[in-house]
Amino acid sequence: MFRFGSLFLFFILLALKTDSCTIFYIEKEGIIYAGNNEDWKDNATMMFFYPSAQKKNGWIKFGWASGFPQGGMNEKGLFWDATSGPHLAMPHSESTKTILQVPIMKKVIEECATIEEAKIVFGDFYCEDQYKAQYLLGDSTGHSMIVEGDNIIDKNEDYQVLTNFYQSHPELGGHPCWRYNKACELLQEIDMPIPYDIGYVLSSTHQEGEYPTQYSNIYDLNNQRIYMFHFHNYDEFIDINLKEELQNGYRSFYISDLFSDIHDIQPTSGANVNVLQVLVKWKGNPDSSYEIIYSDSPDFTQPHVVNIACIDLIEKGGMKSAMVPLLLILFSMGMIKRNLGIFLFLVVLSVGFQCSKDYIEPNKTISFSKNIGDLESRQTYYWKIRAKTGGQNAFYSETTVRQFKTQ
Repeated sequence: MFRFGSLFLFFILLALKTDSCTIFYIEKEGIIYAGNNEDWKDNATMMFFYPSAQKKNGWIKFGWASGFPQGGMNEKGLFWDATSGPHLAMPHSESTKTILQVPIMKKVIEECATIEEAKIVFGDFYCEDQYKAQYLLGDSTGHSMIVEGDNIIDKNEDYQVLTNFYQSHPELGGHPCWRYNKACELLQEIDMPIPYDIGYVLSSTHQEGEYPTQYSNIYDLNNQRIYMFHFHNYDEFIDINLKEELQNGYRSFYISDLFSDIHDIQPTSGANVNVLQVLVKWKGNPDSSYEIIYSDSPDFTQPHVVNIACIDLIEKGGMKSAMVPLLLILFSMGMIKRNLGIFLFLVVLSVGFQCSKDYIEPNKTISFSKNIGDLESRQTYYWKIRAKTGGQNAFYSETTVRQFKTQ
């Protein structure tokens, strides 16, 4: 009873959102992607992996610590996400269907592989959250639909978009919606979808302010991959191979723990640089490790990898401030044998051993910089930064690919 009441309260709160989530699906010539921006004020977002068991599909779930399935995809390439809305009556469901005491999307994602199979479930069952929530579902065969209360709206273009108004009842509120209009405008312009296009739609419809975009996902339904972004930072993402990750069993993660908050990346894409020395700069989490990866090939064949492997002791006791007094004490006690050369070397080492990292308060990003060389003149190079946070060992994040040209 407590869990049911908590979920009911959760959806009451969701219904109070005035400007939030954007979801879409696009299929052209068999290439299929979906995308979603999850907008809400709670930043404690999570993802969960459920391996297949007892003839149920394995799947990934996104949401919050409450465990309610806000969105995700199964190993068959069936995707969904949900948005909130005003109360919607469901007289047909109440009179002809069986009410579930669990979220209906849990049943759908565990038992179905296609939209046609999902329609059978929705034809027989409904659940409490459908009174104030609607879903966009899409599969790997090119079909999608929106489920809003008693209504199912099939895709009649090569794309379908869902925001926070009921398309069969726009008079109930939330319409017109600038995010819906913008997503439709951009999806119409796509000739052949690629992840960059999907990311651009997400970036163009993200939210800031009181209900910011907490995470964004690009779903590759053909290959069951997910490119996840955190807190409307579209420079850094994690590549999730769903089938591979499901082999590792049940796991859950706070999404923020997986990212290094990489931003302010230089040189900017398309820059012309000095062939003798290129200074790469960025800001990021001080507890993360980083690699600069670059190649003269856009698919990174035979890449060069520069590890940023330094021990930053400033955050752990203050090496720069503490080591010099310590060395002076040791010198006065004769423990350094009063060898002036060694003493000066250690002082310089203690002051300078910062690996191009600036001191900053805890929980904030700091600046990194690294020179890379061994470059050919008049050559275009493609590059990215790869990172791993200090608190987990499951995922690497990486930045979107940039390029520069040597003079």
